[in-house]
Amino acid sequence: MVLDWHSSLWLRLAGRFDKLPHALLLAGPQGVGKSRFARALAARLLCERPGPDGFACGQCAGCRWFQGGNHPDLRLLEPGGDEAAETADEAAEGAAAKKKSDQIVIEQVRGLEKFVNLGAHRHGYKVVLIRPAEAMNLAAANSLLKMLEEPASGVLFILISNNPMRLLPTIRSRCQVLSFAKPERAAAEQWLQAAGVARPGPLLARTGGVPLAAKAMAQQGLDDQWDAFLTDLAEAAATGSLAPAGRWEIRLKQDKGGAELDKATLVGWLQKWVYDLISIKLTGLARYHPEQAERLAPIAERASAANLVDCYNELLRVRAVARHPLNPRLFLEDLLARYLKGVAPGR
Repeated sequence: MVLDWHSSLWLRLAGRFDKLPHALLLAGPQGVGKSRFARALAARLLCERPGPDGFACGQCAGCRWFQGGNHPDLRLLEPGGDEAAETADEAAEGAAAKKKSDQIVIEQVRGLEKFVNLGAHRHGYKVVLIRPAEAMNLAAANSLLKMLEEPASGVLFILISNNPMRLLPTIRSRCQVLSFAKPERAAAEQWLQAAGVARPGPLLARTGGVPLAAKAMAQQGLDDQWDAFLTDLAEAAATGSLAPAGRWEIRLKQDKGGAELDKATLVGWLQKWVYDLISIKLTGLARYHPEQAERLAPIAERASAANLVDCYNELLRVRAVARHPLNPRLFLEDLLARYLKGVAPGR
């Protein structure tokens, strides 16, 4: 099923499942439900007995294959897929194991050629899901473009993109675009409450109004980690101490197995905190932490706007290297030192 705020988009397609274009581009912010919508659409097109509500039945052979992830008429392209690992270098005897690519590479797209040119196994649609589409490198994008220029009959390409402007204009022009916006705040909070999220308002604000990200954060327990992080930031601003860096290092080590809390996440949280300090300094309003206004206000009042802006710009550069194998303690102490410089009074 699709999310409630996507019902109108679903209805736009429901009346013409047998007359869809050869390519759809699902475009919008990350975490608003584009992948869920794409999976519901793929399931419906591969279902052999769709229900009267317009969705897949969930019971037929096609649905069971889909749910098991092995439907013969479905292909998924994403960074680090199997096809990406089957390069000549890695196949060579004695080749060292490589880190999974963060790109969709040309070998993955070329691997679709036989799939799109053969008939469907179940005499219906064949579906190709590509997510995120902007992860295609230039060679892969050009290879896909050739398929879109000469579309095979009965094949639907569904491209999912968080940043469609990073796609080739020629690819965008060959897709029908479905735009996914963030839901209204009231609808998002209601959905989070129904999902069992205890504090939907603050989590929704911290994730920029993206409900699926807020739900994931609550499920992973990262909301409590974020609260502790904010307490440490307020304490550091008051005392000028680097002691919180030691606590952050312990938390990173404790979460290493789940890999949910990492250095890049902490930098992102700090960016949002500094953004709110700047916002309160200039407008009196906090975007990401409105419930923390009493903590933010005195820090913003003491700090120089120029220092805060410099700090925010530095954090942009720090985040670009946050996933590198740097010494965690030194990285975190440096991060905290930059923050303390940013909240210092005067230039």
